[in-house]
Amino acid sequence: MPLFKTAEELMGVAQDRVLRGDFGTARTRYLEASRKFADQGNVPMANLASAYATLMGLGIPNPRRAEYGAVAQALAPFGGMPFKVGPVEVPASTLTQEARLLSEGCDLLDSPVETPAQWAALAPRFQNLSMAYRQLGNQNLSLTQVFGHGSVSASKMAPFMAAMAEEAMGQAVLLERPKEAAEHFENARNWWTQAGEPEKAQAAASRVGLYGKSAKCWFCGREVTGEGVQYIVRNAEMGPWTTSATGLGLPSVDPSRSAVYACKGCASTVDGIADERARQRAEEVEAKLEQEIAQLRREMEAIRMPR
Repeated sequence: MPLFKTAEELMGVAQDRVLRGDFGTARTRYLEASRKFADQGNVPMANLASAYATLMGLGIPNPRRAEYGAVAQALAPFGGMPFKVGPVEVPASTLTQEARLLSEGCDLLDSPVETPAQWAALAPRFQNLSMAYRQLGNQNLSLTQVFGHGSVSASKMAPFMAAMAEEAMGQAVLLERPKEAAEHFENARNWWTQAGEPEKAQAAASRVGLYGKSAKCWFCGREVTGEGVQYIVRNAEMGPWTTSATGLGLPSVDPSRSAVYACKGCASTVDGIADERARQRAEEVEAKLEQEIAQLRREMEAIRMPR
């Protein structure tokens, strides 16, 4: 039995390790085979083994944009050539497309967003990704299944990304047009339902209920839209002076929650007054405490003094 394996034998060992789910060892053997092919001057096989080694990088627990992007770049030159991935053979072009879609999805989901403009920029990218998945029909993604990341179908990813697009559009207009945002979240709710994500659908429905509400500020009478956006709910003592405000027109009181509605401007003003009063009260308590401590020190000194 030879001590050192040939490049072809190393390829066979690597394939066996893939079937066993040992992707780390498979990657190492593919790299060794690639070096041996390169030493022999067999550039095509060296490139093929190297591409397989890159593909094995998806065997880590949670591959992200970098890993999927590397696979797409490595497999693109092989066109429709079949790649043996575990027990099945898949055209390199199919794996390349899957890797590109998964890389774009990871990039979008990992993108930090803080401003409406950033949300608005993400929305069309989510839409494009949804359309790309829709073109795949009911195809299951080989890359996620073979490498143990679950069975993911294009028919699920299409509505998933469509829901994300609608939520991004909702976030983009939320501060200025809460009711329009509510419409986007209603669309998102429908997409989440199609994607088989009941918890996300329920969360979107909750936001529809909040952002679609309108009220009148208890303090200034301004009409505002979007609970938690343009107005907030503040606890208040209920009595005839509050329940009388529940008649016609937009409500300014919610007796069921013993609360009144306050626009963000009035709420911040009330908060400022309360904070200032709390600061003053703290200073008064601190001054009184210092006086008491000083008095206590004087009494202790008097006790220590010899008679």
